[in-house]
Amino acid sequence: MEHINKQNPRYEVAVERVRKIKKFYTGILVFAIVFGIVYGIKFFKHGFPQNLGEMQVSWIFIIWGLILAIKGIKLFFFNSDWENDMINKELKKQNDGNYQR
Repeated sequence: MEHINKQNPRYEVAVERVRKIKKFYTGILVFAIVFGIVYGIKFFKHGFPQNLGEMQVSWIFIIWGLILAIKGIKLFFFNSDWENDMINKELKKQNDGNYQR
């Protein structure tokens, strides 16, 4: 196992990634709490709808949920490792002389 060195650039990348993940999970938690409060109040005022077609979801929650989904996809599927691999491939092409301009 590698020793943790705070001067190592990989450490800074890891810290930044952990901050992004924490921010993403905090966003999901806030979304769930606000959604639960809003629809909890609707439930206690009007009761549970007889069929799911009667249940209306606000556009704000739909858009907010889509934004969270996009952020999650970017964070977990298109992470910085992929970007670093592509940069390293391009640098290797340039150094090997195979790079065409």
